[in-house]
Amino acid sequence: MVRAALPSLQASPSARIVNIASTEGLGATANDSAYCAAKSGVIGLTRAMAVELGRAGITVNCICPGPIDTEMTRAIPPEDKAVFARRRTALGRYGHPREVAHMVAALCAPAASYITGAIIPVDGGLMARNA
Repeated sequence: MVRAALPSLQASPSARIVNIASTEGLGATANDSAYCAAKSGVIGLTRAMAVELGRAGITVNCICPGPIDTEMTRAIPPEDKAVFARRRTALGRYGHPREVAHMVAALCAPAASYITGAIIPVDGGLMARNA
């Protein structure tokens, strides 16, 4: 996708790429090795592209959502989600998709023009609590 968009990105005075991985790319959960490996790959790709595309003025960053209330997590019973969130996140709750979207928008704003190669958890403090 980036390769196809590269000519347009290079022509832009404020090109941004924001990849979405997962906190599973920063840590690991048992029985989820393929998912963890894929998300770790997105993080590595983000860093490599930040270095490769930086001279062209293109910023490349990655958001790593933690537990977010999405279609992927809807099958989990609400009481199980509540217990997990209380135990594992600093904020004690699942996040909302709009909270991830706000971070994407922030990374695309002019104020983020000097942020590149960043891996940003949007996880309610999941990674901080497990550090």
